[in-house]
Amino acid sequence: MSLYQEQLEEMLFYYQSIADLYQADLDNSPPGSLACQQHYGKNQFLHIYRDHGNRCRRVITKDIDLQQSLARKEFAVKALPILKENIASLQHAIDNIIPFDPDHILNSMTKGYAQLPREFFFDKDSLAVSLHLDQEQESRILRHRDWGKTPYHESTYYDDIKTMKTSRGQRVRSKSELLILEMHYHFGIDVHYDEELLLGSSIVVPDFTYQGEDGRLFFWEHMGMMNRSDYVAHNYDKLKKYYDAGIYVGDRLILTFDHNGSIDMGMIESTLIHEIIPRL
Repeated sequence: MSLYQEQLEEMLFYYQSIADLYQADLDNSPPGSLACQQHYGKNQFLHIYRDHGNRCRRVITKDIDLQQSLARKEFAVKALPILKENIASLQHAIDNIIPFDPDHILNSMTKGYAQLPREFFFDKDSLAVSLHLDQEQESRILRHRDWGKTPYHESTYYDDIKTMKTSRGQRVRSKSELLILEMHYHFGIDVHYDEELLLGSSIVVPDFTYQGEDGRLFFWEHMGMMNRSDYVAHNYDKLKKYYDAGIYVGDRLILTFDHNGSIDMGMIESTLIHEIIPRL
């Protein structure tokens, strides 16, 4: 499979995953829609819905949860047609693409060419770069690739809840981790997921581990349940272990956050482009 076809399939999986999330939002959303009007110079939010065929209006200015649910519903309504159109276009492209296999092309040449070294025909690295990165970014990703593919010891902590699988078969605990790994695949970045790290006498398990250009490891922690006090407490202890070991946010530690499992994929992509790749 060519890199182009591989990235198309990873992009397809990404769009399908996002569409599933928005479809779930739509399926679980309340009936009706949101409206806003001015009331004594202030915004007043209304829930517009039908009850036994009658059109009803209810003030929900103080009901933040319902406002959010209706907002997510409206966003899903607008987003799903775009995602579905992209999914159909990608599927069509994948179905109709002609596989690019360098070995097959070489084997189709006359015998005279078979005596030449492979590197005469193409630069092997040129077949493995991302489709949407500049030359420096591509070279950093390629430089990191050998390290990223080295075997490592993945933690078995909470292994029983790693019930989701990425398109490459990596088992993960959450949709957020799945989508973040799929975004890594999209950019061609190899990463160690849930690799055990010894800090002094303690074992810490970063979400994602990389080797920096300077040879030092650096880490990305994505905290996805910040609305839960037990989760926050656990991660406070984890961050303290990093700090005590001289691993600081902004240097060798990158942090991103979710709330109620509501992942922002734009933020994830930006983190990869502006925080991860420049360090590789």
